[in-house]
Amino acid sequence: MSQEQHSVDEAIEQVAREADGELAEVKSALSRAQQAMDNARSAMQGAYGKARERSAEVAERVRTHLDEARVHLNEAKEASAKLAAKAREQAEQLYAKAKEQYEALAAKSREMIEKVRDRVSEIDFKQRGDQVLEYIRVNPGKSVLIALAAGFLVGYIARPRD
Repeated sequence: MSQEQHSVDEAIEQVAREADGELAEVKSALSRAQQAMDNARSAMQGAYGKARERSAEVAERVRTHLDEARVHLNEAKEASAKLAAKAREQAEQLYAKAKEQYEALAAKSREMIEKVRDRVSEIDFKQRGDQVLEYIRVNPGKSVLIALAAGFLVGYIARPRD
């Protein structure tokens, strides 16, 4: 069980490492998109107050930068989708492992309960009670001491604590 738990921990670590790489790719694409939008803003600000013939050239540069920003945003969207798909896949695998471990544990628990039930059903309580009474008749002094010790122990355990 410890080894299976260890493999779940390793899988979680692997997901974290992969997520870091995918997040770096998303951050990079978003950074490039931001830079392209900043370039577009700069080009628009540079056009302010310039002659009308330069406006067409500036408008084309702005359009180019905005198209570039759109491409980078699409890259970021695709990388995010890829990251989400990998995370979902890893979560499904971890869930399957945990479910498998749970089912194995449940099966073992049922098996152990059956064994205990069988052993308890084999015990003849009437015969055991008769044996205890016979022991008390044969050894009354020991029986009283055992009863005192058991009573003391139960009282000690059950007393309220501060």
